[in-house]
Amino acid sequence: MIREHNFSGIYYPKDHISLIKGIKRLFEDVSSSVEDRHLLKIIEGYIQKKKILSFVVPHGSYRYSGIASAFAYSLIKRLECSNFIILSSDHRGTSPGISVTDNQYWNTPLGKVKIDTSMLNDLLKKCDDGFAQLDSFSFEIDHTIETHLPFIQSMHKDNVSFLPVIQKNQDKETSMQLGRLLSTILPSDRRVILISTSNLTHYLNYDECYKIDREILSEVLSMNIDSFYRVMENYSNIVCGYGCIASTMEFSKIVGNSDAILLKHMTSGDTDGNKSSVVGYASTVMV
Repeated sequence: MIREHNFSGIYYPKDHISLIKGIKRLFEDVSSSVEDRHLLKIIEGYIQKKKILSFVVPHGSYRYSGIASAFAYSLIKRLECSNFIILSSDHRGTSPGISVTDNQYWNTPLGKVKIDTSMLNDLLKKCDDGFAQLDSFSFEIDHTIETHLPFIQSMHKDNVSFLPVIQKNQDKETSMQLGRLLSTILPSDRRVILISTSNLTHYLNYDECYKIDREILSEVLSMNIDSFYRVMENYSNIVCGYGCIASTMEFSKIVGNSDAILLKHMTSGDTDGNKSSVVGYASTVMV
């Protein structure tokens, strides 16, 4: 009942030492800018007393999207929290709609992470209509959630547990229902952080990617799900996980976090210099 790390060596380093060093470098890159340090310090003041928080982070390889993710995890590492929900879209199309796992642990080069069976069982109990189903296969062949566990493990938090969720159905009704559902399974005695993962526009030229990404991010920051979906009518075929973003917006508003702050926006072209076909990455926090 242990899911092994199937994508180490592809999206992130397989070697334990190289992985730790790579994540450390990403955090150092974030802290190297006085402006970025100041921004994160201000945001930290807003979120320290929040019991429930949510972040949207990308899921490319560490080489390309790692720095955007590191902005979010630079904040998370400052918080006392060992309980996470990680929500991802379905890249392989195998999920029945909303998937959860019957694994007990997930493994990475940094060791095992425990599944939060309390939240898992509560979610399944509230889904007697089949809205969410056990479906470990979809998690085995999808890389996205796995890539975020080493960031969490690198923080050396005690007794870490998490609930992985795959969202295949990205329509507004499903997304809002999922956001509401996730808000009902939160333990009353623990802080929980929802990490929702999505990349932005795919395989456009550099300038077009930035233009469309900014339009999409403007709607995310507005926290208006209706207008967000009106914009996504034009771009749903080039953005993975837009439904996960909407689920996170709904979840965040329910738990009292109705504002969103952009932490970092960049593209793969900012990393490798190839600006003819890029992918957009952004991280945000809902407060």
